[in-house]
Amino acid sequence: MSGTLFEDEFKKQCRALVVFSDKIGDGWELRESGDEIYIVKKVKLPIQFREETTSESVLTPESDDEDEMVQEHPETNSFASNAHLITFEYHVTYSCSYSVPVLYFLAWHSTGQLLTVEEVWKIAPPCDDTYSYITQIDHPVLARPFFELHPCRTEQLMALTQTGKHRYLVSWLSSLGRDVGLSLDIRYAMLETL
Repeated sequence: MSGTLFEDEFKKQCRALVVFSDKIGDGWELRESGDEIYIVKKVKLPIQFREETTSESVLTPESDDEDEMVQEHPETNSFASNAHLITFEYHVTYSCSYSVPVLYFLAWHSTGQLLTVEEVWKIAPPCDDTYSYITQIDHPVLARPFFELHPCRTEQLMALTQTGKHRYLVSWLSSLGRDVGLSLDIRYAMLETL
């Protein structure tokens, strides 16, 4: 099964998601600019930034025996004791180059100061290529700098989910959105098609 999505199907699913969002009060909005459409949601979340880790704090699978694995040290991979109130504005657009949706977002402190790239990396789960997974790039419609979850591996991920094209957008948002604080209401899972 292909992990891509045709643009017409993306637009159809965006419209359906916004209609359902209106019914449950979830806050997604549809935006249009010429032939382009995208969906937007703004939320405020208490966020705890992950502290920097050292190489000793990472699990290293040198053995099949879990007891022999190097365990994480809580003091080097802990969350800050106080949460920061962060406002996120999520935008979902379509990439013609990759034939998949792309999640763009802005995030700022309660003071109005935008999060730095380094702060955004501390929100996302640690991975080997965080620096290429979350990048800063101009929004394709608004032409302003936004953070982007790079779409290069979306096709592979969505080919594995095998949810079918009729639930692509919800499955994709559920899979990738949580990496940057975006969660979907469980009621989206009950929809027959979206």
